[in-house]
Amino acid sequence: MMVFEEIYNDIKNAFGQLWTFKERGKSLEIITPYTTTTQKFISVFLSYKDDEYIVSDGGWIDSGFYENAYNLEDDVYRKIAHHYFNAFGIKEIKGPSQKAYFYKKTITPIAVPSLVFDLSNFIAAMVSMSEIEFVEPEERETKEQFRRSANEYLQAVFPKEKMELGAYLDDKKQIRMHAVVKQSSSKLILINYITGSNPYFFNNSITKTNFLFELAEKSVVGRFVKKKISLIDNTAAGYVPTRIATFINHLLENTGSEKIDWSEREKLNELIT
Repeated sequence: MMVFEEIYNDIKNAFGQLWTFKERGKSLEIITPYTTTTQKFISVFLSYKDDEYIVSDGGWIDSGFYENAYNLEDDVYRKIAHHYFNAFGIKEIKGPSQKAYFYKKTITPIAVPSLVFDLSNFIAAMVSMSEIEFVEPEERETKEQFRRSANEYLQAVFPKEKMELGAYLDDKKQIRMHAVVKQSSSKLILINYITGSNPYFFNNSITKTNFLFELAEKSVVGRFVKKKISLIDNTAAGYVPTRIATFINHLLENTGSEKIDWSEREKLNELIT
C-alpha cells in the first residue's frame, strides 16, 4: 500500500486528523469523519488501475450498507439523483453481481483528495435523500421488496454475462428497464416489474411499464428487442384483478408483451432460454 501512503497523508493534511483507513486487498478504504443521516460513517475506496487513481463508494450505496434504499423508480428521486450525479461529476458502473458502483477517477495523484471530498459529499446526499418519503412508506417498501426479490431470482437463474439489471437502453439514460437479457448480440429480451401497495399504485406501475416498452421499441436498440415480459407481483396488496384487468389487457395488446405472474416465475425459464 506504499503507492497510497503519500496520497493518504495528503488527504489527512487537507481535511484533518480524524480520517482513518483500512487495507482491503488491492484497495484502500478511507474512513471519513462524515456521517449519514442514518448514523453511519462514510467510507470511500481508493484503487489504482491502468495508470489511473479511482475513488469509489465500493458498491455500498446500492447494497444498502448505509441503511438506505437506492431505487430510481420514483420520478422525483430519479431527478434529484441525476442532479447530484451531474453536480459532483459521478460515474456509474455495474460490478460482477450487477451491483452499482459510483466513482470518479484521475491520472494525477494530487487530485485524489478532491475526488475523495466529492464522492463523500455525493454519498451523504444520496443517503439523506433516500430517507425522504417521496411516496407512502407502504408503497416504497412494496416496490423495493419486489425489486430485490425479482433481481435475486433472475440472478440465480440466468448467467450473469447474459443479463443486466437496471439497464439503460439509451445514451441519455431515460429508458431504463428492470432487466435486459441478451440471448445473442442481436436478440434482446426486456423484463419490467409491476407491483403496488394498492390498486392505484399498481395501475401506475402498469402504465409506466407500458410507456417504457413503447419507448424501447423506438430506441436505438428497438430492432433487437425480440420479447417484452411484464413480471407481475400477484402477491402484492395492490393486485386486485377486477380493478387492474383493463390496464393489464391494454399493456399486453398495445406493446405485444407477455405477462408472467410472480407465483409462476418458473415460466421465465421457458420464455428466455
